Amino acid sequence: VNHLEGHVYSAFMHNSYFMIPDSIFPLLTLIVSGGHTELVLSKKHLDYKILGETLDDAAGEAFDKVARMLGLKYPGGPEVSKLAKKGNPNAINFPRPMLHSKDLNFSFSGLKTAVLYKLRELKTTNYKLKTDIAASFEKAVVDVLVKKTLDAAAKYKPKTIALGGGVAANDRLRAELTKRTNILLPEKIFTGDNAAMIAVAGYYRF
Repeated sequence: VNHLEGHVYSAFMHNSYFMIPDSIFPLLTLIVSGGHTELVLSKKHLDYKILGETLDDAAGEAFDKVARMLGLKYPGGPEVSKLAKKGNPNAINFPRPMLHSKDLNFSFSGLKTAVLYKLRELKTTNYKLKTDIAASFEKAVVDVLVKKTLDAAAKYKPKTIALGGGVAANDRLRAELTKRTNILLPEKIFTGDNAAMIAVAGYYRF
């Protein structure tokens, strides 16, 4: 079982989905992790079509690299999010790469570089500045992920939209997607790579 397949099924690991019905299809899944950022369409079990993916850094990778710039520990995603909760997400207008591109691909390398340049420009970063950088960076990433997901939903009209991957634990991403669409969210314990989601995908493959 490919672990990305596990991430597709992770959003269904709730008591109400003991057996995943065929009525969920077509299914659109946003997979966001340290190594992957992609939108996947499934018309039936074990059927996957990648609609868009990152052209460079994955969103989770960008979180880890920005965390390192801010002197935070690894893994960086949870640490940046924790810091972001104390900052102003509108303090710095970081770029939203490919936000208005006509395809469903992503790019986070330029955003990561913009954070690096901002840190160099500021020369000094007190705690308040760090919180604002973390919050503004997180908002930029989430804005792109949400916009692309909504674009894909408008184009392909899935019956179900789901979220998967390590970055699916991010509170801002979960809140913004929930606010804008009826999305299935994995429990946070099943967002990172885990054996349980592989077992669910393995069941359908078997």
